Formats: sequence, structure tokens, C-alpha cells
Amino acid sequence: MKVFQHETRLRTAGGLSVRDITDEVNEAVRTSGVKDGIACVYSPHTTCCVRVNEFESGFFDDFAAMLRRLVPAETYYAHDDWDKRTENICPEDMDVGNGHSHCMAMLLGTAGESVPIRDGVLQLGQWQRVLFIELDRERDRRWIVQVVGT
Repeated sequence: MKVFQHETRLRTAGGLSVRDITDEVNEAVRTSGVKDGIACVYSPHTTCCVRVNEFESGFFDDFAAMLRRLVPAETYYAHDDWDKRTENICPEDMDVGNGHSHCMAMLLGTAGESVPIRDGVLQLGQWQRVLFIELDRERDRRWIVQVVGT
């Protein structure tokens, strides 16, 4: 059994930006030497996530519009109320609230995806891509891929 891990650091554009990281995940799989197994791609941040879907501009427009309807930035969030909030305080969050970003992340589910590997290739569908989605403002971020298998 092999275990390989690779971390990538990046600066996001912010504001519901989506980056296709499929080629970088494929490169990690090639480097790992794993022929059959699984690639777990994970974001260690609470206001961004990794998802598998199409990389298509119309979909991104629809997706962003839907999230903004469901979780508008202009609404009151206790997370952004500095008269009430006492835990997990980051000074830069005090300038611009991000309660809506946390709520969006909870709607999208877990922070990562697991993709099977067969014959050294990610088993994605025809249009599927691995996407890194920023739900907050521009920030320094990282994502991790761990490849496990034989």
C-alpha cells in the first residue's frame, strides 16, 4: 500500500471564484505511482471547498446566483456581530464579515472529494473536473491531495 500527499498553495480571486485543479490532481496521482486506489482532495479551510462538477461558465453563473439567493451577503449573521461573537476571532474578518461564506460552505457539504483511481487515472466522468471553490474574499489558501493505493 502506498500513501502519497501533495499540498498546493494559491491566492484566490475571492467572491465565489472557481479554479479547475484537475490537471494538478492528475499530476499528483502520476507522481504517486499509485495505479489503483483513491485520491482524496481536501480544503483545510471553512469558507472554501473542493467539488467535482463541470467546468462551464453558464453553470458557474447559475451556481453563484443560486448561492447568493439562498445566502445573501447583506443579511444579518451572528457570526459577524462583534458585540456577540467571542470565539475564533480573526482580526481581518472584523473588517469584512464572512458569515454568509460559512453558511454557503455548510450548504455545499464536506470540504473535499474522493475520486477513485484505476490504472493510474482519475475515474472522472466525461465532463467532470475537480474544482476548488472560494466562497469568501481573496485569500491565501491551500488544498491537499492524498493518494492511497497500490
